[in-house]
Amino acid sequence: MKNIVIFDKVNHNKITSMKTKLFLLLTFISCSSMFAQSFEKLLYSKKDKPTVLINENIIANWELINTQPNITIKEMQVMKSAQKGIDQYAKTYPNLSEYGLILCKADLGNIETKTQNDIRIFLGADPQTKIYVDGFLLMNDHYLIATKSIKEIEFISPNEQDFNSEKIINIWTLTKDTRLGSLHFLRTEKSKDN
Repeated sequence: MKNIVIFDKVNHNKITSMKTKLFLLLTFISCSSMFAQSFEKLLYSKKDKPTVLINENIIANWELINTQPNITIKEMQVMKSAQKGIDQYAKTYPNLSEYGLILCKADLGNIETKTQNDIRIFLGADPQTKIYVDGFLLMNDHYLIATKSIKEIEFISPNEQDFNSEKIINIWTLTKDTRLGSLHFLRTEKSKDN
């Protein structure tokens, strides 16, 4: 009879130990997901492309930096999304760093920009209409958009398909074939084989 009791105590201890480990694992996962940065973005948003910021407030694209002869770059920082330091930039540039940031300090010459209100007025939108760039919500009103970087502007009405409940404006700085990043290249490679 004592053997059975000892055996039950051993099984009970193992079960209790497993429950404790499971509880700690679930607690860790819950806490890490609470503190993980979440991004407010549209269903159809860019993939694998960093956000380009010139002089901390002008949203542009890499093409603009490469093609403008009158830009003099003074300093450039590239932050990958996997780096720990990206958290520091996520606070300074909220909602723009999921795929990293390219921060450029430069003399721009005569590059035209539009304020978010300029874009709202041009489209006849309400002053409270949210503006997204490449599918990511702009959370600061001081961001300007380089007009030569604008490839397409979408005025999206509320609909269930895209899960938005209000009218929004999305400005694309990427061409259609570069919005999905490396996923596009995978599809291209497969289509060449077929």
